[in-house]
Amino acid sequence: MKVREVMVSKVITCKDTALLGDAAKLMWEHDIGFIPVVSEDDGAVVGVITDRDGFLAAYFQGKPLWDIQVKSAMSTRIASCGPDAEVDEAEQIMSEFQVHRLPVIENGKLVGVISIKDLARRAAGDVNELLEEEVALTLGAICQPRAAESLVRG
Repeated sequence: MKVREVMVSKVITCKDTALLGDAAKLMWEHDIGFIPVVSEDDGAVVGVITDRDGFLAAYFQGKPLWDIQVKSAMSTRIASCGPDAEVDEAEQIMSEFQVHRLPVIENGKLVGVISIKDLARRAAGDVNELLEEEVALTLGAICQPRAAESLVRG
């Protein structure tokens, strides 16, 4: 099965120049905790921001959300895949990078997002127990404690 068959194609994004308050508002309004960040200049994906990223940036920078640009809080280590990748490949990338969501990029542009939730819904609707096991293994790999050095941001 291809990623394009499972991914969500209507994705909420924000610009790298946006303020964290704007990103938080989008997350609240759309009931999401993850937003791909696109360049103000060319629309390319330049990072991702999670609700946790915003919370920690506000804490460590000692500023309100409306005084912090998204680009100072976002993660620029972007794990992604293409829409024609196999779902198994997306699961492998999620496991390797320990992420719940992957931007789906084609020709340098964001075309969707695939998440562990999408994979779980796919497995729940299928009689093949192997799919359920694959999702469980992927989630288990995502949830493993990370090495301390990978948590330090530069």
